Amino acid sequence: MTSHKPTVSVIIPTFNRANLLMSAIQSVLNQTFSEFELIVVDDASTDDTQHKVERINDSRIRYILHQKNLGECGTRNTGLRAAQGQYIAFLDSDDEWLSQKLEKQLNLFKTAPEDVGVIYSWLQVINDQGSMIRMRKPNIRGDVKDCLMYKNLVGTPSTVMIKKDCIESDLQFDTNLQCCGDWDMWLQISKKFKFEVISEPLALYRDHNDDIRGSTNHAMVTEGHLVFLNKNHQNIKDFYRQPSNLAIKDKSIYLFQIGRRLLCHGHAISQLDAINIGKKYLYLAASVNAFNFYLWINYLTACCGSVFYASSIRVENRFRSTISSILKKASFLYSLQQ
Repeated sequence: MTSHKPTVSVIIPTFNRANLLMSAIQSVLNQTFSEFELIVVDDASTDDTQHKVERINDSRIRYILHQKNLGECGTRNTGLRAAQGQYIAFLDSDDEWLSQKLEKQLNLFKTAPEDVGVIYSWLQVINDQGSMIRMRKPNIRGDVKDCLMYKNLVGTPSTVMIKKDCIESDLQFDTNLQCCGDWDMWLQISKKFKFEVISEPLALYRDHNDDIRGSTNHAMVTEGHLVFLNKNHQNIKDFYRQPSNLAIKDKSIYLFQIGRRLLCHGHAISQLDAINIGKKYLYLAASVNAFNFYLWINYLTACCGSVFYASSIRVENRFRSTISSILKKASFLYSLQQ
């Protein structure tokens, strides 16, 4: 380690991703801003993660090994406790950064108001071959707590940089959350600090099936959402009626997405609580935006049972995919005629 404290502490939590981790680490070492420490927290991996990290000859890297698996949130908390920088940046071990990520976020912090505590960015979603699938362009800024009550509009931690001052001594990632831990953290921070966004992609998010990743694991998604909603949505029926910068139709769509997610993931593992709560969210979404017949159709379909609802979603998705394919072919043929 260098003798002086770094400006940025980069935290990479990892578990059994030795090969992908090397690409993530290299994307940090390739940054145009170099005054950072890189804290790799290994959550008791059983592959050759330790061997590969310790072979990298760079004094800015700190390797911490858990003796037992603590999960994603516990691993990030270990990184937070070890961090010495003025700013904290997270990078998931299967994601990567573009080379100017740290530099651009630090430059924006220099000019941003003092009450801005979090700066995040757009990101490119890539497949396992590294080809871009789509771009995610979140744009909420300022006082964002109303928006974050309904959806994690910030997205993956890999885009985020936080002032360390935002992380009070009693604030940490909630280890009761098997997923949604980052969503919960952004929501807690947003109660006291404002957010800013850089409207260009600075991170690469790898879209792949991985049981380790909470977003693709039915049990983790279901349990994480149930815990998050129980913690933060106790008064949601009253909260959504309160005036905010978020339009009623947007609130209804976000409530609908929560309901559909709970129903579909809950059905996949026969989790009755998730199915029932998902149905309640579909009803709440339709009630919020009573003239949106699509929302009512979803709620009524769910009333026919989760098997019927899941089947209807598969039919809908196939229909949408077919229409999209037809439109793309039609657009291609039209372009050839011009």
